[in-house]
Amino acid sequence: MLTYTVRFKKFEVKPNFTVDYYSIDRYKDAQYMNGQISIYTKQLINKVIATFYRCDLDGINCEYFQTWKLTDICPKLKDPNQLWSRWYSSFDPPMQYPVNKVHYKVKNATVDIGALLLWYPQATDYQWKVLQNVYADDIFVGSYTVEASIFGYRKKIKSIFKP
Repeated sequence: MLTYTVRFKKFEVKPNFTVDYYSIDRYKDAQYMNGQISIYTKQLINKVIATFYRCDLDGINCEYFQTWKLTDICPKLKDPNQLWSRWYSSFDPPMQYPVNKVHYKVKNATVDIGALLLWYPQATDYQWKVLQNVYADDIFVGSYTVEASIFGYRKKIKSIFKP
């Protein structure tokens, strides 16, 4: 049986967002991001533009893949069936809008690989760079970039058959 996991490579933030610390930790066959993110704005963040770049497996030759423009962020963060649901559910305190907390602890963050592979089955053939620009109406608040790949491996299934 082929199983998939995310392999995080890099995490960067820009103005009004800082990463106080972060680590990429491994538990069994999966990787998770842990750390603390600080957001220095009291503006109502109501728009996210996510730009996806797919790169070769070495992460060198990257090309534009597609852009998602998300508005009306509040209900989308609460929807449990989205690609980003596992990522944002790892924030403590929970990510809510309007943003009124400065520091968010991130514990065991990852993305839902099942949703990712339903969206784009060839995702395992590339390394990914995802840039998320965050806005308050048309005012740029900040951004963060995540670089990751999807790693497939064979998981040995224990036999329940006893001779």
